[in-house]
Amino acid sequence: MGELVNFWNLIVESNTFNFIILLILIIAVMQKLNVKAAVEKLKNDIVEAIEKSKQAKENAYNSYTDAKSKIEHIDDEISEKLTLASNQAENVAASIVENIERKVRQIEANVHKVIEAEEKTLVTSLTDKTSKASVELARNYVKSRLANEPDLHKKYIEESINELDKVKI
Repeated sequence: MGELVNFWNLIVESNTFNFIILLILIIAVMQKLNVKAAVEKLKNDIVEAIEKSKQAKENAYNSYTDAKSKIEHIDDEISEKLTLASNQAENVAASIVENIERKVRQIEANVHKVIEAEEKTLVTSLTDKTSKASVELARNYVKSRLANEPDLHKKYIEESINELDKVKI
């Protein structure tokens, strides 16, 4: 029995024995914790994260190229829009000027018509006043001559009677 105790002491104190016990403990803990499944899950999570980051990178690159292509011709589009707006503004301005000129011509024509009508009214009025003044002057002249020369009165009456006799009824 002494030998058995010595042998047991030799085994317990040996590094190999301690190593084997450590391995047994590690294997038992690994089986208990299922480290293989945890490592496999961690590996799958890392692979999935890498795939997601590749997809995100690809999506970001696609968005970048789309944005780049959209703004690539933006200067031309802006220039085109400005040219179109300028042309429309010129057309509107030309239309406004044309309408104003037409209105001015209409106003001028109406003014000329009004002026002509007023001129005709004034001419008629002046003619009436001149006629009345002439008749009044003639009447005054005839009256003064008749007053100064009473024989003329008889002469005018005879001439009037003679003229009436010429008229046939």
